[in-house]
Amino acid sequence: MKYDLSKKPTRGAQRTLDAFFNTMLSLLSQKTFDNISVNEICNVSNFPRATFYNYFDDKYDLVDYCWHVLAAEIQVDKVTKVHSDKALMVYFDRLYDIFEKNQNVLNHILKNNDFSGTLVTSFVNYLKNMMQQIFYESLNYSKPEIPTQLMADHCSETVLLILEWIFLKQKSTTKQQAHKYLETLLD
Repeated sequence: MKYDLSKKPTRGAQRTLDAFFNTMLSLLSQKTFDNISVNEICNVSNFPRATFYNYFDDKYDLVDYCWHVLAAEIQVDKVTKVHSDKALMVYFDRLYDIFEKNQNVLNHILKNNDFSGTLVTSFVNYLKNMMQQIFYESLNYSKPEIPTQLMADHCSETVLLILEWIFLKQKSTTKQQAHKYLETLLD
Protein backbone atom coordinates (compact mmCIF):
# COMPACT_ATOMS: atom_id res chain seq x y z
CA MET A 1 0.00 0.00 0.00
CA LYS A 2 1.38 3.39 -0.94
CA TYR A 3 0.13 5.24 2.14
CA ASP A 4 2.16 4.45 5.25
CA LEU A 5 -0.38 3.07 7.69
CA SER A 6 2.16 2.89 10.51
CA LYS A 7 2.10 6.68 10.88
CA LYS A 8 -0.75 8.52 12.57
CA PRO A 9 -2.35 10.66 9.84
CA THR A 10 -2.85 14.39 10.27
CA ARG A 11 -6.46 15.59 10.51
CA GLY A 12 -6.33 16.72 6.90
CA ALA A 13 -4.92 13.40 5.72
CA GLN A 14 -7.55 11.53 7.73
CA ARG A 15 -10.33 13.61 6.15
CA THR A 16 -8.92 12.83 2.71
CA LEU A 17 -8.58 9.11 3.45
CA ASP A 18 -12.13 9.04 4.88
CA ALA A 19 -13.48 10.76 1.78
CA PHE A 20 -11.84 8.24 -0.55
CA PHE A 21 -12.95 5.34 1.67
CA ASN A 22 -16.58 6.54 1.77
CA THR A 23 -16.59 7.28 -1.95
CA MET A 24 -15.31 3.81 -2.79
CA LEU A 25 -17.94 2.12 -0.62
CA SER A 26 -20.65 4.33 -2.10
CA LEU A 27 -19.59 3.60 -5.69
CA LEU A 28 -19.32 -0.13 -4.96
CA SER A 29 -22.93 0.00 -3.81
CA GLN A 30 -23.89 1.39 -7.21
CA LYS A 31 -21.72 -0.45 -9.73
CA THR A 32 -19.11 -3.12 -10.23
CA PHE A 33 -15.56 -2.56 -9.07
CA ASP A 34 -14.32 -3.06 -12.64
CA ASN A 35 -16.51 -0.15 -13.82
CA ILE A 36 -15.18 2.31 -11.27
CA SER A 37 -12.38 4.60 -12.43
CA VAL A 38 -9.93 6.77 -10.54
CA ASN A 39 -11.44 9.79 -12.32
CA GLU A 40 -14.87 8.91 -10.98
CA ILE A 41 -13.51 8.38 -7.45
CA CYS A 42 -11.86 11.80 -7.59
CA ASN A 43 -14.93 13.53 -9.01
CA VAL A 44 -17.31 12.06 -6.43
CA SER A 45 -14.96 12.71 -3.51
CA ASN A 46 -14.14 16.20 -4.87
CA PHE A 47 -10.36 15.75 -4.90
CA PRO A 48 -7.95 16.13 -7.80
CA ARG A 49 -6.24 13.05 -9.24
CA ALA A 50 -2.92 14.29 -7.87
CA THR A 51 -4.29 14.05 -4.34
CA PHE A 52 -5.55 10.53 -5.01
CA TYR A 53 -2.09 9.50 -6.25
CA ASN A 54 -0.45 11.04 -3.18
CA TYR A 55 -2.24 8.37 -1.15
CA PHE A 56 -2.83 5.43 -3.50
CA ASP A 57 -1.17 3.80 -6.49
CA ASP A 58 -4.49 2.87 -8.09
CA LYS A 59 -8.05 1.84 -7.27
CA TYR A 60 -6.79 -1.58 -6.12
CA ASP A 61 -4.60 0.14 -3.54
CA LEU A 62 -7.63 2.15 -2.38
CA VAL A 63 -9.74 -0.98 -2.02
CA ASP A 64 -6.93 -2.56 0.05
CA TYR A 65 -7.07 0.51 2.26
CA CYS A 66 -10.85 0.01 2.59
CA TRP A 67 -10.26 -3.57 3.75
CA HIS A 68 -7.65 -2.28 6.21
CA VAL A 69 -10.13 0.24 7.69
CA LEU A 70 -12.85 -2.38 8.07
CA ALA A 71 -10.41 -4.90 9.52
CA ALA A 72 -9.12 -2.34 12.04
CA GLU A 73 -12.49 -2.60 13.76
CA ILE A 74 -11.44 -6.06 14.97
CA GLN A 75 -9.04 -4.28 17.37
CA VAL A 76 -6.37 -6.96 17.38
CA ASP A 77 -4.25 -5.11 19.92
CA LYS A 78 -7.03 -5.25 22.54
CA VAL A 79 -7.27 -9.05 22.59
CA THR A 80 -3.84 -9.68 24.06
CA LYS A 81 -5.33 -10.00 27.56
CA VAL A 82 -7.70 -12.76 26.48
CA HIS A 83 -6.60 -16.34 27.14
CA SER A 84 -5.52 -17.91 23.85
CA ASP A 85 -8.25 -20.57 24.09
CA LYS A 86 -10.83 -17.76 23.93
CA ALA A 87 -9.00 -15.62 21.36
CA LEU A 88 -10.43 -17.49 18.38
CA MET A 89 -14.00 -16.87 19.55
CA VAL A 90 -13.26 -13.22 20.37
CA TYR A 91 -11.92 -12.61 16.85
CA PHE A 92 -14.81 -14.53 15.33
CA ASP A 93 -17.33 -12.47 17.31
CA ARG A 94 -15.70 -9.23 16.25
CA LEU A 95 -15.73 -10.23 12.60
CA TYR A 96 -19.32 -11.42 12.89
CA ASP A 97 -20.32 -8.08 14.46
CA ILE A 98 -18.53 -6.08 11.74
CA PHE A 99 -20.23 -8.07 9.01
CA GLU A 100 -23.60 -7.74 10.74
CA LYS A 101 -23.15 -3.99 11.31
CA ASN A 102 -22.26 -3.47 7.64
CA GLN A 103 -24.82 -5.92 6.22
CA ASN A 104 -26.75 -3.28 4.24
CA VAL A 105 -23.61 -1.95 2.58
CA LEU A 106 -22.45 -5.51 1.94
CA ASN A 107 -25.79 -6.43 0.34
CA HIS A 108 -25.62 -3.42 -2.00
CA ILE A 109 -22.03 -4.23 -2.93
CA LEU A 110 -22.92 -7.86 -3.61
CA LYS A 111 -25.79 -6.80 -5.89
CA ASN A 112 -23.26 -5.16 -8.19
CA ASN A 113 -20.17 -7.30 -7.68
CA ASP A 114 -20.09 -11.01 -8.42
CA PHE A 115 -19.25 -13.30 -5.50
CA SER A 116 -16.35 -14.80 -7.46
CA GLY A 117 -15.24 -11.47 -8.94
CA THR A 118 -12.19 -9.32 -8.28
CA LEU A 119 -13.66 -7.32 -5.42
CA VAL A 120 -15.01 -10.13 -3.25
CA THR A 121 -11.95 -12.27 -3.91
CA SER A 122 -9.74 -9.37 -2.85
CA PHE A 123 -11.75 -8.90 0.34
CA VAL A 124 -11.70 -12.59 1.27
CA ASN A 125 -7.96 -12.84 0.57
CA TYR A 126 -7.25 -9.78 2.69
CA LEU A 127 -9.23 -11.20 5.60
CA LYS A 128 -7.65 -14.62 5.19
CA ASN A 129 -4.11 -13.23 5.35
CA MET A 130 -4.95 -11.06 8.33
CA MET A 131 -6.63 -13.92 10.21
CA GLN A 132 -3.76 -16.33 9.50
CA GLN A 133 -1.33 -13.84 11.04
CA ILE A 134 -3.60 -13.17 14.03
CA PHE A 135 -4.14 -16.84 14.76
CA TYR A 136 -0.48 -17.69 14.32
CA GLU A 137 0.49 -15.03 16.85
CA SER A 138 -2.33 -15.61 19.35
CA LEU A 139 -3.15 -19.30 19.38
CA ASN A 140 -1.46 -21.37 22.05
CA TYR A 141 -1.56 -24.61 20.13
CA SER A 142 0.15 -27.53 21.79
CA LYS A 143 -0.23 -30.53 19.48
CA PRO A 144 3.26 -31.30 18.19
CA GLU A 145 1.93 -33.44 15.34
CA ILE A 146 0.39 -30.35 13.68
CA PRO A 147 2.53 -27.23 13.06
CA THR A 148 1.18 -23.98 14.52
CA GLN A 149 1.14 -22.31 11.09
CA LEU A 150 -0.99 -25.12 9.68
CA MET A 151 -3.44 -24.81 12.58
CA ALA A 152 -3.57 -21.01 12.15
CA ASP A 153 -4.33 -21.50 8.45
CA HIS A 154 -7.03 -24.04 9.29
CA CYS A 155 -8.64 -21.74 11.88
CA SER A 156 -8.66 -18.74 9.53
CA GLU A 157 -10.13 -20.79 6.67
CA THR A 158 -12.84 -22.14 8.97
CA VAL A 159 -13.75 -18.72 10.38
CA LEU A 160 -13.94 -17.24 6.88
CA LEU A 161 -15.92 -20.21 5.58
CA ILE A 162 -18.60 -19.60 8.19
CA LEU A 163 -18.65 -15.83 7.65
CA GLU A 164 -18.85 -16.29 3.86
CA TRP A 165 -21.71 -18.74 4.33
CA ILE A 166 -23.67 -16.36 6.55
CA PHE A 167 -22.95 -12.93 5.09
CA LEU A 168 -21.69 -13.30 1.53
CA LYS A 169 -23.90 -16.22 0.55
CA GLN A 170 -26.63 -14.74 2.77
CA LYS A 171 -27.61 -17.81 4.79
CA SER A 172 -29.48 -16.46 7.80
CA THR A 173 -27.73 -17.69 10.95
CA THR A 174 -27.64 -16.39 14.50
CA LYS A 175 -24.34 -15.75 16.25
CA GLN A 176 -25.12 -18.62 18.61
CA GLN A 177 -25.62 -20.99 15.65
CA ALA A 178 -22.40 -19.69 14.10
CA HIS A 179 -20.55 -20.48 17.34
CA LYS A 180 -21.82 -24.05 17.16
CA TYR A 181 -20.70 -24.34 13.54
CA LEU A 182 -17.26 -23.02 14.47
CA GLU A 183 -16.89 -25.34 17.46
CA THR A 184 -18.01 -28.36 15.46
CA LEU A 185 -15.79 -27.62 12.46
CA LEU A 186 -12.73 -26.99 14.63
CA ASP A 187 -13.33 -29.92 16.98
